[in-house]
Amino acid sequence: MTKTATCARCGRDKAIRSQGLCHACHREAGPKETCSLCARPGAVAERRAGQPVCHRCWQRERRKPQLCHTCGQARIAVRKTPVGTVICTGCHRKTLPKEPCWACGKLVVPAARTAEGPWCTRCRQHHLAERCSRCGLTKPVGLRQDDGSPVCRACYQHVHPRRLHHCVDCGDARPAIRISEDGPLCEKCDNRRAPIVLCPQCGRNRKVGILSTGVCRACARQSTPRHPCVNCGRLQLAVYRDEDGNPWCDGCRRADQAQPCTGCGRRAVVTARDERGPWCGRCWESVRPGPLCGDCGTRPSAPVTTGDGTPRCVPCYSAAVVPCTRCATPARAERRWPEGPVCLACVDAVRLTHEQCHRCGRLGGVFRREANGPLCPECAGVTFSYRCPTCAGMGRLLQGQCLPCRGRHVLAEAFTDTDGRRCDRLAPLAELLEKYDNPYSMILYLRRPGGQLIRDMVNGRLPCTHEALDQLRQTTSVQQLRGLLVLAEILEPREEQLAQLRRDFARCLEECATTADRVLLARYARWHLTPLAHQHVSRSGFTRFQREHLRRQLNAARLLLGHLRSRGRTLDSITQHLIDRWLIINPTLQHYARPFLLWAATCGLAPADVAIATSSKHGERVIMNDTDRVLTALRLETDESLPLADRVAGCLVLQYGQSTDCIVNITLTQVHIHPDETGALGLQLGRETVWLRPRLSALLQRLVHERHPLSAPLKDQETPYLFPGLRPSSPLSSNTLQRRLQRLGVPSASKARNGAWLALVGAVHWKMLADLLGAADGTAHHWHKWNGGDRASYVASRLRAAQAPDGPE
Repeated sequence: MTKTATCARCGRDKAIRSQGLCHACHREAGPKETCSLCARPGAVAERRAGQPVCHRCWQRERRKPQLCHTCGQARIAVRKTPVGTVICTGCHRKTLPKEPCWACGKLVVPAARTAEGPWCTRCRQHHLAERCSRCGLTKPVGLRQDDGSPVCRACYQHVHPRRLHHCVDCGDARPAIRISEDGPLCEKCDNRRAPIVLCPQCGRNRKVGILSTGVCRACARQSTPRHPCVNCGRLQLAVYRDEDGNPWCDGCRRADQAQPCTGCGRRAVVTARDERGPWCGRCWESVRPGPLCGDCGTRPSAPVTTGDGTPRCVPCYSAAVVPCTRCATPARAERRWPEGPVCLACVDAVRLTHEQCHRCGRLGGVFRREANGPLCPECAGVTFSYRCPTCAGMGRLLQGQCLPCRGRHVLAEAFTDTDGRRCDRLAPLAELLEKYDNPYSMILYLRRPGGQLIRDMVNGRLPCTHEALDQLRQTTSVQQLRGLLVLAEILEPREEQLAQLRRDFARCLEECATTADRVLLARYARWHLTPLAHQHVSRSGFTRFQREHLRRQLNAARLLLGHLRSRGRTLDSITQHLIDRWLIINPTLQHYARPFLLWAATCGLAPADVAIATSSKHGERVIMNDTDRVLTALRLETDESLPLADRVAGCLVLQYGQSTDCIVNITLTQVHIHPDETGALGLQLGRETVWLRPRLSALLQRLVHERHPLSAPLKDQETPYLFPGLRPSSPLSSNTLQRRLQRLGVPSASKARNGAWLALVGAVHWKMLADLLGAADGTAHHWHKWNGGDRASYVASRLRAAQAPDGPE
């Protein structure tokens, strides 16, 4: 039985060989001879024909795959039986007897034995872990100081860093995990240089993922069992099991171990501890000991040296603009190859330029062209991830897979419940999400709150009904998911603004102080405001502005009743003096409280001699300069770098004085083709059709064919709107359109409209403008009078018109 004790040299609890030293320390302290294979001095592992072989060459020979005598497959880690045959490690472990672990009671092959009994690997590591004297975390002991205090491996490497070498693959100065024939290799590049073996599962020549079995990385990743997390219910890798044996995913485990950070105060995973307390990873990068960055001078530098010798922190090192070794373009270094830093464009050129390598004969990216032909990155000694292990496609990878494969994996995971079954009810939604043009957009959507809502529906935590979604906070994610469910025909379509109005009314009634006021406001909302909303729905649609207007009317009535209650009065004993005093305090509510008082007087709930006067509304008369307006409209018509929909909307505002509310509600039925002029289009904004200018007609023709909803999975859906929104059934928001116009140089839509109307009423009579642009006669006449005209000018303009215009207006 192997004796386990504390090594006298490294201070770790390991199997002791002799002289109180572990195997590693005994090998380093023992005699060294020149290896017969690599000609380097080292500890002798075995002798072949009397010649010494070092441990490095002995391990290299062990990594060569051999045929197992039991399973007959090519394995890497093998053992020799007493009869001389070769058996792999997996088959050897099957022959070992299993015993119950002394700590957890699981029936496993013992990893160690002590006086208490056999231990499994997990319990043994947990037993040997101690609280680090530097960072304060409970980790395996890497070193013991002179006073006997333990130090974890991470802190040991930080205090006693190993010698840095320039890696021959990535070019970074990092500790060398292995010295290859080409030079030193860091740990990451050494893993990339894993031997290529014939995978016994998929039958392809790929890089090994499990040395003991010879399985490739893709098969090892797929064969790793997933378990439903006891907290979130998602199928993930079990990184931890609690006392009851329930699996925990990595996210839930990290959230459970989170503590308030000393710097930012947020709960996060503790990266380090000092005398001030725990620190998260982000704050520790700013306060950890070390020399300051040579660029910003505020953050400690990273333990990676740069080519010019200037110490830099991680953000400055990543964002440093250096000349590319290949194209000499100053840019951020995407990779640092042995030849120097390389920009993203040159790395993509290697990824996406596929030809057959003249050395290995495989199809891959062209890293360099030689006299004999192209050379792939593997043969050139530079390895980086560019080939998807699932579909063998080449390009950029996300978490080890290409974007289409990763998107299908994330989509299948989102629509799979805790029992591993596919949710059939939400299958139309999954088919709708598969229509994303860019799989990365779908992955981002499923990572965000919308994807979490879908997972809750799949696992049964959230019912898939309108009522369940109404109880949530009405965010953009909830509204977008509702629209997708309606489009997938999972939920019945309904008038969303009308449903939101009911929620607004219910919230307003909950704020009432007394039951009598609540009953009165419920009658007002039920018999007066709700019929008005239904009238808007039956006529031309119920917009959010109309909904907000009705909500403000009910809220003003609630405030008025609350004011009367505070004065000891009721609605039937109200006086004009109380009304006037309340209007002096709340002048902005005059327009919204007047309908309530009229309704109460009509129903006999308030005195008939008490009233609220009509509030006079004055429109904004600030105008946009004609020169700026015309130049901006000309730039929108000719600049092809601007978005097409924003150009058309801006021209309609600047040239024809249309409001953003009217523009977003334009449908295809309002677009007309001129019967005589070829290529001329018109818009029916009012009673008559206004024919557009030639350049604007060409832009409108392009917009009719190129328009599509903003939501990625719905771009192939038909929509009747000229400016569609996220969903085909709804137009673009007017506020969104106003923000877009401001980015194009239109300071304010109202100012641009005022300037356009003032210019139009000076050239065309107000009555004709009202018929063409869809404005009321009173509005057009007010603009006519403000421009200095009168009604008699209409007769004079008709007499001066010798003939009607032939072309488009």
